[in-house]
Amino acid sequence: MKKLLLFAAMALMGMTACQQAEETSGAASGEVDVMVTTTLPAEMGLTRAAGDGTSINRCIMEIYLDGTLYGSRKVASVANLKATFSVRLIAGETYDLVFWADCANGTTPEDFTDKHYSTTTLSNVTIADVATYTGNDDTRDAFFGKTQVVADQTQAVSVTLKRPFGQINVQTLDMADVPAAQQPTSVKIAFESVPTGINLLTGELLTDSKSAVAYSTAAPLVDNTNNAGKLTFDYIFAPQTAGEQYLANFTMSFYGAGDAKVASDYVFTSIPAQRNYRTLVSGNLLTKKADVTVTVDPEFEEGDIEHEIVEVSNPDDLLSNIENGGSVRLGCDMELDESIVVSGNSAAIDLNGKTLTAGAIIMNARGGELSIENGKIVANEMSSAASTIFNAEANGVITLDGVTVETNGTVVGPATAAEGDNSTVVVKNSTIKCGAYAVATNASAPAPKNVKIVLENSTLEGDTPICVNIPCDFTMDGCTVIGGMQAMMLRGGTATISNSTLTFDTTNSFKDEADAKSFADYFLTSNWGSGNMVNLSALTVGNKAPNAYQYPTVLNLVKTTVETVGTYASLFPAMYVWANEGEGLGVTITYDNDCSFTGGITYGNDGKNITVNGQAQ
Repeated sequence: MKKLLLFAAMALMGMTACQQAEETSGAASGEVDVMVTTTLPAEMGLTRAAGDGTSINRCIMEIYLDGTLYGSRKVASVANLKATFSVRLIAGETYDLVFWADCANGTTPEDFTDKHYSTTTLSNVTIADVATYTGNDDTRDAFFGKTQVVADQTQAVSVTLKRPFGQINVQTLDMADVPAAQQPTSVKIAFESVPTGINLLTGELLTDSKSAVAYSTAAPLVDNTNNAGKLTFDYIFAPQTAGEQYLANFTMSFYGAGDAKVASDYVFTSIPAQRNYRTLVSGNLLTKKADVTVTVDPEFEEGDIEHEIVEVSNPDDLLSNIENGGSVRLGCDMELDESIVVSGNSAAIDLNGKTLTAGAIIMNARGGELSIENGKIVANEMSSAASTIFNAEANGVITLDGVTVETNGTVVGPATAAEGDNSTVVVKNSTIKCGAYAVATNASAPAPKNVKIVLENSTLEGDTPICVNIPCDFTMDGCTVIGGMQAMMLRGGTATISNSTLTFDTTNSFKDEADAKSFADYFLTSNWGSGNMVNLSALTVGNKAPNAYQYPTVLNLVKTTVETVGTYASLFPAMYVWANEGEGLGVTITYDNDCSFTGGITYGNDGKNITVNGQAQ
């Protein structure tokens, strides 16, 4: 991968094993002078436009002592891929040196100003020009790094910097098939959401810094010599963990002379950006909306990651491309009457705005990943309200993104017992209308281990849209949940719910007031049963069954509304809590001042074994 080398010469410090040290004198005392020489070898790109480091003209160095900035930052010019710093440090102290190199406005250290990235503090470097962003600009290239040193003797130090980005390149393979007058001369890209910041002290992306980013003006093609069709490249902040990728969704628009559109927009989904890797996206983008190939190029390493998107128009092609791992894009509405099992592979179905009528089929991820996105699924022939369409089996991942689901059954959840160990369920940007449950676990003993459920920016409607009754890690943010019995039942595990609304709408749940009151009083003298046979409320928490569901329950609420509404709302609380009596098996709840509970909170069993905001009830 492309690397930026910083070389520290003269009087410094003891280094880690990966650094090279050359002693030139004995231990230092007082202060030591340090010279740091930076080097940027040109290794990443195949061409100048693809990133060879020569656009970099500024390098920033900040020094930290015990986590606090030591002195003022140093800025040096980069010329011929090199820069030099001189600093003075107190001997014997341990320092963290943090570096950032980019293309800045100005020509000297005295007049350099931020161009594309805000660098006021290196713990919070962000894209500074989101509103005026334009692609195909190699001045957006940048490098960073960090090393820890002990200023105990004169030494030579070498540090390797690297990009915080993945580079996404797009090429169309059918330029020669389009008449010259209809060929695009420029393009625009609109990214749905990409990371926009990084903490250089940790190397981690800023979790709260994501934004839609779009070209403010069309960018000329990278290279169309001999109909090469090389369209764009962009630098995307990518995760730090080795092998982890950020999956970007974006739309490309094609323009000819006079900014006239010359082809319909092309929507790309789940294109991977990996730190210090180049992703090559190619296909027939102008004439045929299919057969897109994605290659992640790790530079100087063998084994590219290739991914082909195939447009399908019948169930047989869908099944044959999915079950052995692959990605398909629906070319038309489709009916499917066979189940799908993705075993040990990654597969994706881009519904492409179409409707997949699934009847009573089941789709399982078994030790692999299955993602469904961008369209509608109708499955109204499930055998029961508890029959689940999507099952995440052991080590499997199910993701629904931008999907509308209508079903008489249950939509998604982990498999039962050990078959669901280490499974993950993700639902985001989706709308679900279901029979019993939208997202549900199954409490058959023993419960699956290490289950993770993530819900984001989605609307869920059903009898009990969320049913969690096993120990698991559950997070929900920005969701609207509407239930006819409970909006959510949490019978075990740890749940964090933020910026969401949980509503129990009583209006159509009962025949009349007497019927509603019979449900309200049903568990006064009875234990809870299985499924959603528990107290009715918008959010029912804990357990009232002495011989089952013996799990601790932890609930964290942030900026969340919990409400019981409708004709019979006065009979039911917003939140009902009952705790197991065993030690370590109770209920712990925290909520902030931005939470509200319309209908109040009822703590059963006299609040025994229930802790709320640090206080026993």
